[in-house]
Amino acid sequence: MLTDIKKGVAVAINKAKVNNTPRFQELMYQVGPKVCITTAMHEGFLGFHAFIQVGAHPLGGRFGAAKVINADSLEAIQREGLTAIKYNPLELWQYTVWEKWEDHEEMHYQQFDRIFELCVGCFTEVVEGPNEPIYVVREANMPPVIDFTDVPKVLGESMMQAMQGKGGIPKVRLLTQRIAVVGIHKVKEGMEEKFIEGAVETLELLNKYSAGMIGWMILEKIGESPYGTFQIKPPEFWEVVASRGAVPPKTRETIWGEYGKPEFQLEPAGHPKEFIVHMEWSRPESAMFGPALTAVNPKIKKVHDEKVMTTLAHIPPYYKVFMPLMEDLILFP
Repeated sequence: MLTDIKKGVAVAINKAKVNNTPRFQELMYQVGPKVCITTAMHEGFLGFHAFIQVGAHPLGGRFGAAKVINADSLEAIQREGLTAIKYNPLELWQYTVWEKWEDHEEMHYQQFDRIFELCVGCFTEVVEGPNEPIYVVREANMPPVIDFTDVPKVLGESMMQAMQGKGGIPKVRLLTQRIAVVGIHKVKEGMEEKFIEGAVETLELLNKYSAGMIGWMILEKIGESPYGTFQIKPPEFWEVVASRGAVPPKTRETIWGEYGKPEFQLEPAGHPKEFIVHMEWSRPESAMFGPALTAVNPKIKKVHDEKVMTTLAHIPPYYKVFMPLMEDLILFP
């Protein structure tokens, strides 16, 4: 069976805030595919999703000025481009998925010059970042990405398998046609497993009973990539800044060591432990009302209050809303 994500794989999320201009959009579609092709040269690479922030969840008025779609409409963004989004700067999260975190660091080390050349081409449009925390998938229930032409085949095969007692009917997760609602959760020390247990129970209730939920995953932060975050050791760091990337670093050593050498490590994850709850919904309306069931549905609220919120070091989480721009991820059995 083909799936989209599996427990235990590593997910590097490259986060940056960028100018919301036609120039950035042009650069993104020029440079993005080249970065993907370069990244895919490493055998540990499994796939990617590129998300752009389009809004935030108001959480019943706690963030009362937030809009799920901070634009005239989702269709306006798809029709007019990223400048239709009423954010400047824009927040871009690019997920790359790996067999293990070492594969990600090895790719950066082996392709250091090429990745540097491509990334510095966008420096003029970067307001903040990049930062690249690395996570592992602790739990997930996410169907594969398909398109309209695949729906009859996927549903037909699933119905046949269901009739034979070999599984159920999957949710439909359409290529670039959905909304991701993503929240960072800080969890008290010693309560991490209780949080995961409660979050899984809550998410499965939403997945079963809420309208429009497609799938979910829980990511646990294990550190930050020294290479993906450009933690180049001085004085080369200052040469890069002074030349705005025209002078590439003479060394591949970071402030956390050099990949392949005994001292190398990820930047520590820190405390309290960070988890990301990533949910996907069919459209803005379902993304608005579905998560709100944790506040208004008695059964879901009880589970969420007692098994999730009691474990948090900070409440409430701030849920960013994203739309996918580019993606390609198929995990074979």
